[in-house]
Amino acid sequence: MNNEDEKPIPDHEYDGIHEFNYPAPFWWQLFFYLTIAFAIGYYGYYELGGGKSSDQNLQEAMAAVKAAQIEHQPKSQGPDLNALTALMKDPVAIKSAKDIYLGKCAACHAPDGGGLVGPNLTDHFWINGTGTLSDIYKVVTEGSVTKGMPAWGSVLKPEELNMVVAYVKTLEGTTPQAPKAPQGNEVK
Repeated sequence: MNNEDEKPIPDHEYDGIHEFNYPAPFWWQLFFYLTIAFAIGYYGYYELGGGKSSDQNLQEAMAAVKAAQIEHQPKSQGPDLNALTALMKDPVAIKSAKDIYLGKCAACHAPDGGGLVGPNLTDHFWINGTGTLSDIYKVVTEGSVTKGMPAWGSVLKPEELNMVVAYVKTLEGTTPQAPKAPQGNEVK
């Protein structure tokens, strides 16, 4: 320090405290100038250069998550139509299937299949597909987001899924107490 630093700065006295003209420590000045250099480099890289924005990083991360979900999702081989047809003819299986239907499906489709929030399952009108066992299996397994039908493929066990599909097909042509008006395309 030189003598110039030891002199109080004129007119810089507050409550008896005199301000001196001491320079900031070297390490403090070094970090100050390093942060300025970092800020310039950061701005240049992300605003003027090819740096990815946080939105781009998020989109890449979400794409990776979606790819991992698809990779680990069980692959459905589709329904075994012979097994479903056999289930439809087995009264014991249909009774068990009815219990599953009442527990999972009746809230939207009514206990007799006549439809409440969901469509009538007893008529010949179908919103999704044509009413074949394959179409019913697909809708029950994957759901229908646009119509509010949840996907039951990951909730029900494969045998329960088959039983519900077979039971829904047995409802076709029955007469419910208060059927909902037809929805979708007529299929005969």
